[in-house]
Amino acid sequence: MKSLLVAASLLAASSAWAAAPITPTNASATGSYSIDGVDLSILADGYVAPELTLYTVDAVSWSGQEGASGATFTLDFGQLYTLTDVLLGVDHNDFYQVQVSTDGLNWNTLFTNLAFEGQSNFGSEIISSVAGNAEYQATIDFPSVAARYARIYAMGGDGAYSVSEMSFSGVAVVPEPEAYALMLAGLALVGCAARRR
Repeated sequence: MKSLLVAASLLAASSAWAAAPITPTNASATGSYSIDGVDLSILADGYVAPELTLYTVDAVSWSGQEGASGATFTLDFGQLYTLTDVLLGVDHNDFYQVQVSTDGLNWNTLFTNLAFEGQSNFGSEIISSVAGNAEYQATIDFPSVAARYARIYAMGGDGAYSVSEMSFSGVAVVPEPEAYALMLAGLALVGCAARRR
């Protein structure tokens, strides 16, 4: 029984570091754009416009502004995370660049989403970096990377762009209080089990 308690406590403590969806603390943008929603939180609200949805529905859309100096949409995760995966909802026939940063000043390209990568030939396209997911695209699969910020912008296409979702999964680099509580509980159980022996 004691071994079971020890194993359970260690499992609980280690699960605090399993990759999970990240909820950004802020979303911001540059350039001119339209939002089919309340505000920019639509970019990471967990809802992805279904494939073949008109590109302006349940999305942020813009026209003709390309590159980082055009319409750019930035998520602030509030702290440093190790990013492991992403789920994108974008207009199907355009090129988008996704970049990450630890400080919001220096950006590194995570991947470029290529036009017509998915199954959709109209409107919204869903693309995932999770291997085995029905929407998986190897071209956006990336090695784990530390970042506090992520941004997306159009690189080219038909001049009418949109993003309905940019949801990242990852692990907080600095564990949150709940993780510390689980670790302490696990250590306490290990200590009690060792003391009784």
